[in-house]
Amino acid sequence: MNLYPEKNPINPEVKYERVGKFIYGAVRHGGDIADVHNWMADELRMARPIGGKDAAQTKLLDDYLAKYQSDEQFSESHQRFMKMMERRRT
Repeated sequence: MNLYPEKNPINPEVKYERVGKFIYGAVRHGGDIADVHNWMADELRMARPIGGKDAAQTKLLDDYLAKYQSDEQFSESHQRFMKMMERRRT
């Protein structure tokens, strides 16, 4: 029995929480939202979205969250993102 059910990424609160972690991490290391979108596209092996294309960015985010649904999967991807951002900063 799982006492801590995983969060549903479709839930808007969870969606914004997860995206917020990426945005905060990017900004903290001198990046921005484009770095987040590029990371998600790279993780999904998709074309990187062109800035200002809201529909493409929304689909990318939805596809990313669908692939990394579990807390563990999301955490591993986020940690890889943070390591990449730290390496870029140095």
